[in-house]
Amino acid sequence: MKRRSRQPRYLRLFRTLLRLFPAEFRGDFGGDMEADFTDQHRDAARNGRRETVGLWLRTAPSIARAAAVEWGAVFVSDLRFAFRFIARAPGFAMAAVATLAIGIGATTAVFSVVNATLLRPLPFPDPGQLVSVRTRTTDGRLSTGLLSPVEMSSLLGVEPVVESVGGYGPQPVTITLLRSDGAPVPLLATGVTEGFFDALRLPMAYGRAFTHEEHAPIRGNVPPSAVLSYSAWKTLFGADPAVVGRNIRVAEGSADVPVVGVAAPELDLPHGTDLWFNLRTQSQAVNHNYDAILRLRPGATIEQLRSAASVQMTALARTVPSDANREFVVRPLVAHLVGDLRPTLLIVLGATLLLLLLASGNVTNLLLARATARSREMAVRAALGAGRGRVVRQVVTESLVLASLGTAAGVLLGLAGVRFMLVLGASKLPRLQSVPFDWRVLVFAAAVLGCSTLIMAAAPAWRIAGFDIRALLNESGRTTSSTRGTSRTMRGLIVAEIALALALVAGAAWLVQSFARLRSADTGFISEGRVVVDVRPTRRFNGPGDVRAWTDRLLESIRAASGGALVGTAGTFPFTQDRDGTLYIGVQGEARDPDDMRGARIRSVGPNFFNAMGITLIAGRPFSNADRTGSEPVAIVNQAFVRMFFPNGDALNRSVAFGYPKIDPHTASRIVGIVADVRYASLAEDPEPACYLPLAQLPTPPMRQAVVVATPGRDPEALIAVLREALRRFDPGSILTFTPAAAIVGATLERQQLGMTLMVIFGAIALALAAIGIYGVIAYASAQRRGEMATRMALGASRWDVFSLVMASGRRFGVLGLLLGVAVAYAGGRIIAGSVFGMRPSDPLILAGACAIVGAVTVAATAIPALALSRLDPSRALRSE
Repeated sequence: MKRRSRQPRYLRLFRTLLRLFPAEFRGDFGGDMEADFTDQHRDAARNGRRETVGLWLRTAPSIARAAAVEWGAVFVSDLRFAFRFIARAPGFAMAAVATLAIGIGATTAVFSVVNATLLRPLPFPDPGQLVSVRTRTTDGRLSTGLLSPVEMSSLLGVEPVVESVGGYGPQPVTITLLRSDGAPVPLLATGVTEGFFDALRLPMAYGRAFTHEEHAPIRGNVPPSAVLSYSAWKTLFGADPAVVGRNIRVAEGSADVPVVGVAAPELDLPHGTDLWFNLRTQSQAVNHNYDAILRLRPGATIEQLRSAASVQMTALARTVPSDANREFVVRPLVAHLVGDLRPTLLIVLGATLLLLLLASGNVTNLLLARATARSREMAVRAALGAGRGRVVRQVVTESLVLASLGTAAGVLLGLAGVRFMLVLGASKLPRLQSVPFDWRVLVFAAAVLGCSTLIMAAAPAWRIAGFDIRALLNESGRTTSSTRGTSRTMRGLIVAEIALALALVAGAAWLVQSFARLRSADTGFISEGRVVVDVRPTRRFNGPGDVRAWTDRLLESIRAASGGALVGTAGTFPFTQDRDGTLYIGVQGEARDPDDMRGARIRSVGPNFFNAMGITLIAGRPFSNADRTGSEPVAIVNQAFVRMFFPNGDALNRSVAFGYPKIDPHTASRIVGIVADVRYASLAEDPEPACYLPLAQLPTPPMRQAVVVATPGRDPEALIAVLREALRRFDPGSILTFTPAAAIVGATLERQQLGMTLMVIFGAIALALAAIGIYGVIAYASAQRRGEMATRMALGASRWDVFSLVMASGRRFGVLGLLLGVAVAYAGGRIIAGSVFGMRPSDPLILAGACAIVGAVTVAATAIPALALSRLDPSRALRSE
């Protein structure tokens, strides 16, 4: 038996290198190169291994360079042909590019917002090591979620994991800077504990941070020090470095405040802070007043921190009663800063990705129809020597050109979309003061370009790869199996488009429904016809009596200027900065379990607050002017308080005491009234148990109060100018802010409104794209069956028969698309239900409504080509055939 001769190894390697070249450049060209290389290899082999290695080192790079040049030439040739192809069909190209631009523009704009909020690193060194720490109770007790100094100290004890811990007030407080000429300037100030600046690890622009001595508790009333924000330093002090070391005058303080430093420009935590001041805290204090920032040691993980923090809390619970049934909540700092905006953005981003798939499906259908129309052209090219790979590569190049043009237009549209979202109110949301188009956005756009090219090119390339060249050259190509396969592919894409459109419409309906439920949620008070006046006096008072007298004159001035309107006052207005606290509650005459201490919000209000707010009095009486210092201590509680502490409903005339960490029996107050629940924190959160106390009975009344002026039947905006003038006459130095109560409630819905608006826009675009896609496929199929329908009509079929036949073909994939869409919408709804207020993914009204809308669009898009085909003139159509 004759043995098959084996090729030398060097020749096999050389032929492998030749495969780098395009197929059309191999053959004779490759044969010549192979013969030359063989001769050179023989000569080199005679001179030893070193010469052979040198030959390979010279040959391989030159072949690779030549292959790159050849491939570049082929690609340039394909590009030229692709642009000529686009120029010959400008209408097709414009439709494809515009469709892609809509999908890519929406996706890029939303990704830019997601990037700005969730992906862009915080402006601190090693931001991945920064962690937010809060607490929560595991037994349902009311909790602010804030940390106590003893809890922060315990976390510092986890040395292998924790590098530093610092606390800060969760909300900046408004203080008043007095200029040298006495002019008041409002500032937002935040108190910080030791370790705050250490954890952030940002060097000061000027001066220094607070020292350990400035945080240490001392006896006596010592004014705090201050670190200015960079923006406040530039705006208020003209960027003068000499301000460090000077004293500034603050109206709320008894002495001037020394400025010790200017923070780095990147530091804006909490957002909007103009000034940080040092807090002096006992390391073993148990008051829960602080948000905490923790910096992990290099190499440590959040999971390690969670495990260690759990051990620390268990140890604390043995000695600190308030830490029983409490746990640490640990998450990256960026997630804490963004808050509940994260799920809204991720939902909207998912919707835009569906929209992009829908747009790509539309363009794929256009390319499929175009490929069918060019089938004979492609067959002729194949017959003249072009391989299938060459033809497929040309189709991919055309898809790449269209996708590139669509991406370029989409990025420009995305820039406009970002501006539009900022106008809608996104700029007021966390980390969205600026939305940069940075490298992440560009990489995302490039990824979208690649994915769109693959999606668009796959089906046409598969269609061309299945050409029967002889059949296409001998027949018209309309009745080949390839064409039937193309039609099935196009209809399958339309089914997917209908399903995606239904999912987007259902998602938009869910967010609209959620927004409507939030807007209609019972706040517990009447916001219409109310003006809230935030009054911050800059004068200094001589004791609590002076404050009370000034407050009485303030309310009289407001009452007189408003024409005798109801005027109430409180320490905190709902949905604004909460200046009240949470304390443990004890019911007089009932035994207390030290391991089950329950708390409530303690709120201070004036006599007419409930009437001015329109809060319903359920039982008892409201506060009166007689409830002052020296009279019997009284309280009014809400229904949530009654449900928690008096399940039998016998709250009236019972006495409650409060305090923290222990209940102070001297605070015992008799409950004289029960009022309806009021939502203070959020429309989406249930009202908390609340105990209202008279402002006039507080030992130290607050100097800053929220005054509510009820003006039923009058425009609150028209009253603001009158009130401003009257209060300027009363106390020219006071800082005043006037806000309609309805605007305060509306501001709590900004995040939900942004998500709802975007989803409605995406749903409308999805319907338009689905309609265009359905119309295109039916119109294409109708054109393919023009001769068949003309024959039917010539043999006696009526126009209605033709119309019904075309509608039936559209009905089949319409029903399939709706069924698939309901499944997709339900599955997606189950995923996002926990992030959307009041959402039920199985809501039959939402799903039925989405089906009705998408079904109507499907019928309309099918009816237009069906109607056109039914009006066909059989004689003309058959003559053209």
